[in-house]
Amino acid sequence: MESVGNAQWDVRKIFNDMPIGRRQWLVFAICFAATAIEGFDTIVISFIAPAISQHWQLSSAALSPLVAFGLTGLLVGSIVGGTLADRVGRRTVSIVAIAWFGIAGVMSSEAQSIFQLVAWRFITGLGIGAAMPATSAIVAEYSPDRSRSAMLASTYCGFLFGAAAAGVVTSSAIGALGWRGMLVLSGLLPLGVVALFAWQVPESPLYVVASRRSNEEAQRILAKVFPSLDCSGVHLFSAETRKSVNGGRALLGSEYRLGTLLTWFTEFAGYLAFFLIGSWLPTHLKQLGLSMHDASQLSSLFQFGALGGAVLFAILVRRYNVASVVSVAFGAGSLLVIALGMSEATQWHAGVVFLSGMAVGGPLICINTIPGIFYPTALRASGGGWNVALGRLGSIVGSSLIGLIVISGFPYLLTCALLSIPLLMACGCMTVMARVLAAQRRMRDDQGVSVSTASADDPPLQSSTTR
Repeated sequence: MESVGNAQWDVRKIFNDMPIGRRQWLVFAICFAATAIEGFDTIVISFIAPAISQHWQLSSAALSPLVAFGLTGLLVGSIVGGTLADRVGRRTVSIVAIAWFGIAGVMSSEAQSIFQLVAWRFITGLGIGAAMPATSAIVAEYSPDRSRSAMLASTYCGFLFGAAAAGVVTSSAIGALGWRGMLVLSGLLPLGVVALFAWQVPESPLYVVASRRSNEEAQRILAKVFPSLDCSGVHLFSAETRKSVNGGRALLGSEYRLGTLLTWFTEFAGYLAFFLIGSWLPTHLKQLGLSMHDASQLSSLFQFGALGGAVLFAILVRRYNVASVVSVAFGAGSLLVIALGMSEATQWHAGVVFLSGMAVGGPLICINTIPGIFYPTALRASGGGWNVALGRLGSIVGSSLIGLIVISGFPYLLTCALLSIPLLMACGCMTVMARVLAAQRRMRDDQGVSVSTASADDPPLQSSTTR
């Protein structure tokens, strides 16, 4: 085998130049499973709430803290988890966080009062929130630039898939397991995933290099990811380490401030509108005289539309600027929400409900991919964590505004027109963000040419079979 001498290879370039291998697909699959379990654990409490209410003879209002405190825990956990993932590593935080909310899920099944259960839901939310930015950073850093948006969007589809699965599993299993058994199941599933995660998912080699850990560690990980690639004797580096970008405060530094604020507002507005419409619609339909079954069935089209939209937009971001996709979707969503108010007494109302869910809920997974594209390695998990936190804040605010809408007595059309405003504002933000991402990509391409020119004398990537 030839000696490589003092060759230097950019880790990002290795992932861009090599075909996606089996280990990468396995990492993506495990991260998808982890995200799906996060969605399952977050939403399952809503499906088992009637059984909890019956068990303790509680009113519906008494159960509202279950959802609110779970979302609050998720908000706090996403900030803390994202910050820690940038400091101690994506893999470590992912394993601890997934195990955390798995154990908390099992322990919550032993709650002896509603107050204990609310406390355990908050603790569970902390783990779910911490896991999200860490696992998404792993997906981003195991993906080549050409596929990063699509891989991240596909992974976030797992959350919606898990949320939908929670309803299916609850309807078929709660009779046999009871609500406590459902909580045990929601805890055992992540414990199974975390064992697989610890066994098969190495640390991100890009993080290892960017955080200036040992070159040998990065070589060992790359050998697992690309078995045909011989990195012995090679010094691995990342062009991003040439800049000093450390700490969450850099998210609002001059280089990233505009993109950060645009993404934060869009995330907040998108989740605000999605939770408001999705949670208010069943109540409104029931007030119109529909039975609980018919109101739930019709309003569920909004959620299924969101899942369909998530899949559609995950495909579109492979070819188009992710911010442009979100901008067009929210622009269409604002019009569809108004059409929702105009179609109340028509036979095509159900179709408009589905399309509204597609245009309002589908783009949310795309917004969550932007931190993985926009920020460098040193800020990627922190950026993702803060972004998720702003989304959860929008969810909490949206949930709290439902009562005001119900008692306001506004006509259906006027309410829908008001709900379209945050979507229209988010559309404008993403129009500007599309330009920011395009300019950033041009700059990175120019820097890539400079790095390639400076390293022209280095030998090309070679597999162990050709050396």
